[in-house]
Amino acid sequence: MDDDDMMTSGPVEYPTYHEVPRGLSFKCRDRGPGYYADPETQCQVWHWCLPSGQQFSFLCPNGTVFSQAVRVCDWWFNVDCPHSPDLYSINNDLYKDKDGNLI
Repeated sequence: MDDDDMMTSGPVEYPTYHEVPRGLSFKCRDRGPGYYADPETQCQVWHWCLPSGQQFSFLCPNGTVFSQAVRVCDWWFNVDCPHSPDLYSINNDLYKDKDGNLI
């Protein structure tokens, strides 16, 4: 990302990444399976954690960030990125059978 690759969105400047940055601190180990916004990237990156612990990382299109509340990329003004970790528990409804067992 170049210094010029910033998008100003109200009081917050969002990066305009062209690829998922290397060396992010987010790791799927010790997390349940699901979709996770990455506040380290102002939520422009999101991670998919599989039940096996395998991790895949994705980039939202420029101008959008990952909404943990609805688990999709959305316009920046609809997302409260700093509070995304407070919503990580919504992933608890994923990957479970009808009896609530992890599949």
